[in-house]
Amino acid sequence: MRELLYLTYKSILNRKLTFLLSVFSIAISVVLLLGVDKAIKSSKSHFINTINETDIVVGSSNGSLDILLNLVFHLSDPLKEMSYKSFEDIKAFDEIEWAVPLSLGDKFHGFDVVSTNEEYFKYYRYSSSKFLEFERGKGFEEFYDVVLGSKIAKKLKMKVGDIVHISHGSHHHEHKNRDFKVVGILNQTLTPNDETLFMQLKADEAIHLEWQSGHFVDMGISSEKLSHMNIKPKHISGMFLGLKSRETILSVEEKIENYKDENLKAVIPAKALSKLYKLMKNMQDILMLISLAVFITAIFTMLSSMYSTLNERRREMAIFRSLGAGVNVIFWLFAMEALLIVISGVIFGLITLEIALYVISVNFPFEIMFILDTYELFMLLVIIGVALIASLFPAFSSYKSSLQDGLMVKM
Repeated sequence: MRELLYLTYKSILNRKLTFLLSVFSIAISVVLLLGVDKAIKSSKSHFINTINETDIVVGSSNGSLDILLNLVFHLSDPLKEMSYKSFEDIKAFDEIEWAVPLSLGDKFHGFDVVSTNEEYFKYYRYSSSKFLEFERGKGFEEFYDVVLGSKIAKKLKMKVGDIVHISHGSHHHEHKNRDFKVVGILNQTLTPNDETLFMQLKADEAIHLEWQSGHFVDMGISSEKLSHMNIKPKHISGMFLGLKSRETILSVEEKIENYKDENLKAVIPAKALSKLYKLMKNMQDILMLISLAVFITAIFTMLSSMYSTLNERRREMAIFRSLGAGVNVIFWLFAMEALLIVISGVIFGLITLEIALYVISVNFPFEIMFILDTYELFMLLVIIGVALIASLFPAFSSYKSSLQDGLMVKM
């Protein structure tokens, strides 16, 4: 066996370029196959945990996905509003530990505005129960304070202390008479929070006193006076709930949906997000097919490089045969070369993948598993097995032709 390894090594040295190209093509297929698999698994986990540790999302009676898309992802058409009294009643349930109101509708340079309170930054969690953290500044303190998501701050080149003006819904009317001050900028989360401006619910209600019958009416109220008026919200888009015990989640869901004063819908986020993620399955399948195509291409690249050297190696194989080498020797020479190509490609691919995953994990709040799971180990074994089987073809071809033309005198 040692002699075969030595002969294989010396043979590869004479064809370094083709060997390295084959190794590189296998490495690319490993990076893509395992990388896509890890990306799918990590993105699924991140997507399903876009909102974490929130037990129930409540909205006016719409479909579960509509409520989730609107209140969590800020997509879909606006929901029918629920009364603020309903929020207070539900918050008073014995099973409720915390409740956060949400109101959507306004815009800031095309980005969504979410009106809420300081409890949002205290209780909202994502990924593996991560809290929202501030890159700069802090949360709400004063009436006209706002907090920016990381993407807004980066795109608009904004900083703490800047003055902003909110636009009224789809009308594009700016509340230019009300100066809001940026007091905080959130760290990147890769969630809809990155593209959201947060303001206080009471401030949102106050500035809309001047919006009557679909038109702006200047009531001549100073910003200072407005901030001291005792204005209570009348309606909100929905609410996030945290329970004292998750064992009560089904009973609370039933209580909310049987709430007598208003027709409300309670959505369990994890359940609804899993359902929503199924809509993306076709895209996952396409990515895996592309990776599989790359792997097949890599195998054919290896085969083509081995076949392309057959003419160069015919005399070599014929000499081995004339010295008494059997079919097993010829086979192992090709098999070992294929094995070295594949193992080198797998190792190089794994190192490249780990470096790429490390860079991603350092620069983005995206949790990725570095350790290979059972399925991924199986994929590696399949890659090695397929490569070894593929090496049989050039081995057999070389064995068949070695005696008949390897020593033939060329004229």
